[in-house]
Parts: sequence; C-alpha cells; structure tokens
Amino acid sequence: MSDRTRIDWSTPAQLVVWPGDAAGERPTTTLREAVAESARIKAGVVWIVLADGHILRPGRIAELRAALPPG
Repeated sequence: MSDRTRIDWSTPAQLVVWPGDAAGERPTTTLREAVAESARIKAGVVWIVLADGHILRPGRIAELRAALPPG
C-alpha cells in the first residue's frame, strides 16, 4: 500500500466502524470488499485495518473509493 499507483485490492483487510455499529465485529475480507462496504456505512467513522497492520483513515478510504474499479 505504500506505492499509491499500484493498489493490491486482494490484500486482507477488516472494516472497522467507530463507535461500534449494529453489525458488530466485521470479518476480514479483501481491501476491495472493505472499501465497497465502507460506502454503505451511514453512521460512525470508518477505518480499514490491513493485514500488515496499516490503518487506513477516512480520507484515504475516500480516495480508494474513487479509484475502486468496477466489479
């Protein structure tokens, strides 16, 4: 994820919403799925935690949403 020109959409990731929402703890998925799901969250602040420990903040998630390829 350090190279912003190449995004590995299949990297393991977990969507986290603060404060917690009714969905409870979310399973680990791919970055693609976590970014897509983040667009559906209406309340709270969304973060994505990658398998390597990096935490993607809301601003970066918005950038990834804009770059998300269809499919």
